[in-house]
Amino acid sequence: MNTGQYTCLEIFARQTAPGGRVRLDSELQGNQEKEAGSTYYAWLKFSVKPYTDYEIVCEDCDVSLCYLSGNENMLETGVCYLERTQEGGDFTIQDSATWYDRPMRETYHFAPWKNWINDPNGLCWFQGYYHMFYQCNPHGQEWANMYWGHAVSRDLIHWTHLPVVLGPQEEVLTNPKTMKGGAFSGCAVAGKDEVVFYLTRHRGPLQDCEDTVEQQWMMRSRDMIHFTQEKCVIESPPEGASFDFRDPKVLKIEDCWYMVLGSAMNGQGAILLYESKDAEHWQYVHPLLVEEKNQIRCFECPDLMELDGRYLAVGAFMEHYDSCGRYQMSRYYIGSWRNQEFEKEREGWFDFGSNCYAMQSFEHQGRRICIGWISDFYGEHVKCPDGAYGSMTIPRQLHIRNDRLYMTPIQEIAELKGEVLYRGSRENIVVPRIAGNAYRAEIRFLENTFFTILLGKDKDRSISLVHDIEGLRIVTKGVKSEGIVFRADVEEVHTLEIYMDRRVVEVYVNEGEAVGTKVFYSTSEEGHFELCAMRTENIVQAELALMRSIWNPS
Repeated sequence: MNTGQYTCLEIFARQTAPGGRVRLDSELQGNQEKEAGSTYYAWLKFSVKPYTDYEIVCEDCDVSLCYLSGNENMLETGVCYLERTQEGGDFTIQDSATWYDRPMRETYHFAPWKNWINDPNGLCWFQGYYHMFYQCNPHGQEWANMYWGHAVSRDLIHWTHLPVVLGPQEEVLTNPKTMKGGAFSGCAVAGKDEVVFYLTRHRGPLQDCEDTVEQQWMMRSRDMIHFTQEKCVIESPPEGASFDFRDPKVLKIEDCWYMVLGSAMNGQGAILLYESKDAEHWQYVHPLLVEEKNQIRCFECPDLMELDGRYLAVGAFMEHYDSCGRYQMSRYYIGSWRNQEFEKEREGWFDFGSNCYAMQSFEHQGRRICIGWISDFYGEHVKCPDGAYGSMTIPRQLHIRNDRLYMTPIQEIAELKGEVLYRGSRENIVVPRIAGNAYRAEIRFLENTFFTILLGKDKDRSISLVHDIEGLRIVTKGVKSEGIVFRADVEEVHTLEIYMDRRVVEVYVNEGEAVGTKVFYSTSEEGHFELCAMRTENIVQAELALMRSIWNPS
């Protein structure tokens, strides 16, 4: 392979036999050799010369991820991934558009190059770029010790992959049979000249228990490529709090900094509040919010923000089933802020499809924008070679209207609209064989009417949006989530905005009054859309259009 403009080769490698190692051969630079990890994947970095030919030789080791990094324009170029086209073959540069163009990979939702992704972290805008860090396991399509991945965007739609930022602690890597941990979720506070990050470091037994240790750490960056050493700022939870003590989110209210953390207090899920004058030395205040109606293990990934003159708190429920059978939903709370107290006035489910978790928000140019992790708590993930578990929602703009949380896709998503496949009104719609199975449907009704929309099918499996006397809901058949009621909390349906992206669907109801996210795996390269309404005269306008890939060169 030729290094092009890059100066570093990063490889994650684990021994398959004692002495396993990676060797980098070059006629101009000679040979470099590093030992692969004996108990876990070692993160190996080789210095390389730009525009130079090298051969990567792997001896008795397995490589999970390999890419070129390091140049003067990394935020624009991103990393360059290298993959073996066959087992034991050469490492070659892969084209992103081709790599992602598979039936079970999203085409316009952000997803990792491969393997596991979960919570979005460190969302911010800094010096002309949007940044998204995220939880990941580069080594497989399942949760494991946590790393921080990183991507950057000019428009929140098209993303460029950057180098992995953080990895698990050394003690976790050297004891993988008895310990787990790593860099858990956190946030970013962007200033004019630097960004400050806060995150949880987790270490403990494979089964969570009182021996589990979760601490809050901080680090800084001035260029979003290089990062300072981490510093521990909160060593232990307050008295009465659970060992579940994680996912810091920091904001400033007037002249004081505040941090919210997910935990449980005296056996009830709680969002804890800390304060600081300098954003570095923190003091515990009290539980900001305690979930008393629902029995949950703890809150995860809490958020707190001022929005449209009110305050909004959001938290993800850990180990909880609701009355519809949905697992690990997220809850929002609308209220007011007085004297460091959050007075709850209204609450509701964040996403009725329940495949959206760990939402995080940030503000830029007057917009409050959030991104959530498209999770799979029902065991529906289909593992395929070089596949990925998880992706991110379309970025959503948040508002409070009519005492409810409203969410709409950011306006930039319209840039991806492609060929219009159907435009009409006052009739039922059947659009079969949708090439690529990545489309957007928009429907407006004159008045509330019952309907069924078939969004996708694959042999005896299907996903539909149904509105009848039982309400509006997503219905799945032939998959593990069949029978669970994914119901939206709306009384009538006037508008629908539907985004199907191969294995993911997002449904926006009544211009954001409710949003539902659901995964549905299809092996077909073609999609299917079918609307059957009880009263077709109420279909004022309907349009179905293809969506372009975010991985194609602009």
